[in-house]
Amino acid sequence: MSRLYLVRHGQASLDRGGAGGLTPTGLRQCEALARHWHAIGRRMDLVFAGTLPRQLESAQAFVRAAATNADSAAGVRRLPGIEEYDHLSLIAAHAGPGGVPHDTWLLHGRLVPALHEWIEDRLEGVERFADFRARCVAALATALAATGRGRQAAVFASAGSLAAAMQSFLGVGDRDLLRLQLTFYNTGVSCLLWDGGRVTIESVNAIGHLEQPELLPLITHR
Repeated sequence: MSRLYLVRHGQASLDRGGAGGLTPTGLRQCEALARHWHAIGRRMDLVFAGTLPRQLESAQAFVRAAATNADSAAGVRRLPGIEEYDHLSLIAAHAGPGGVPHDTWLLHGRLVPALHEWIEDRLEGVERFADFRARCVAALATALAATGRGRQAAVFASAGSLAAAMQSFLGVGDRDLLRLQLTFYNTGVSCLLWDGGRVTIESVNAIGHLEQPELLPLITHR
């Protein structure tokens, strides 16, 4: 039996519409995860990450922190295909180029209706939702195959891409999937069990590594 831990990236900078790297809080979230897994004896044989800066930096911060306790896997393997959807392009396709606000809360408010139009295939000039989901599922299959049986690995990616990769195992529809991914915490962890054929979900969006009094300020959604 293998375990694949799917980790949402740490809190990301809002530079370039959230396409930048991690904030100091995001770095601390990833380091806290490494310390927590060391404390409970959970060592990763492999660490994967998507190619976006926030995904890669999260995996790298985790590996650096794990290395201080000799728990580090041999670097970070890039996992193309697990990148997040381009939320700014979705909002622009929904509301027009002038409809992309700079305010974070307004941006989130515009994203939700854009996502609903996206899953209904009513947005032009953007990656289709079906294609997005297919590449996320394929990336997850690649990570499982590379991990092999009897080992443990972590995949650092994004809320939407991880939810899409897990959708068939969760047994939820597209609209429920969108609601779920909007609740994912930064460095929230979902665990998949794999026996070489069947995949079973053990947990979704867990943040035990942050549920300590001194770390509660590190709990964020965005």
